[in-house]
Amino acid sequence: MANLFITNATGYIGSAVAELFKAKGYNVTALTRSDKAVEEVEKRGYKAYRGDLRKPQEFAAAITDADIVIHTAFARDQDYGAVDQHATETILELLKGTNKTFLYTSGTWVLGNTGNILADETTPTNPIKAAQWRVELEKKVVAAKDNGIRSVVVRPTVVYGREGGLIASFYATAQKDGYARYVGTGENYVSLVHVEDLANLYYIAAEKAAAGALLHATNEQPLTLKQIAELVAIASGFPGETKSWNVEDARKIYGDAVEGFVLDQRIDSKKTRETLNWAPKAPTLVDELPIYAGNKTAVQAANKQ
Repeated sequence: MANLFITNATGYIGSAVAELFKAKGYNVTALTRSDKAVEEVEKRGYKAYRGDLRKPQEFAAAITDADIVIHTAFARDQDYGAVDQHATETILELLKGTNKTFLYTSGTWVLGNTGNILADETTPTNPIKAAQWRVELEKKVVAAKDNGIRSVVVRPTVVYGREGGLIASFYATAQKDGYARYVGTGENYVSLVHVEDLANLYYIAAEKAAAGALLHATNEQPLTLKQIAELVAIASGFPGETKSWNVEDARKIYGDAVEGFVLDQRIDSKKTRETLNWAPKAPTLVDELPIYAGNKTAVQAANKQ
């Protein structure tokens, strides 16, 4: 069996990815920082490897022992960009000349506001502040194909499903406030992907993506931010109860990430679909939101974030 090392097997995206790879027969080793994380990882049938994303040399052996390395971890600190850059560059250095596979998690916020244009894998980058560091890092990952690494960049859109992610946060806020919020006018389009479809893309990419590939993960069924708020309001039991949130007020809570909430993006994944024969099959957000309403654990977890 092939060996997978993943930098976060208990987070929102990473947990779905690790679960799928294990189901497909991979030996999964996960980076863990705490005793609690070790316990959770081992409970899921993975091998725990203690280390800190800030100190990637601590888990160098896990990287070099793996056949596939997937980086899904995200440091929730002010210097998250620098942490991600250092960890990724270290991974690339350790994998140089091995012809092993490395999948790096980026995001479509690097494309900025794309308006009415269908933004595909070749669209020039124009990142918001919260994603600026990713642009050069993406280039380094893609270029690593010339250094003996089967390196791949995966760009998820807004991820939903399994009662988690940003949508769970919106739902929890609506439950607390009695209405659903949207930032700004709410007229901007948001592209989406179900976390299980995203995990499947990682698996297919690990199996057959070309070195240097850049992949888009979206179900190509975008909704406006206001439409999402309206769906959240209905699922929360407050149909029609939505309110606009001033961008600067939202910034006090979400920081520079709020710029991502108001991006107008219609993301295209035609190249990804055609080259990998990947096709989203999970329920749309319209079908999925009632599940959020029935899961109180997810709501409580989102309230703690």
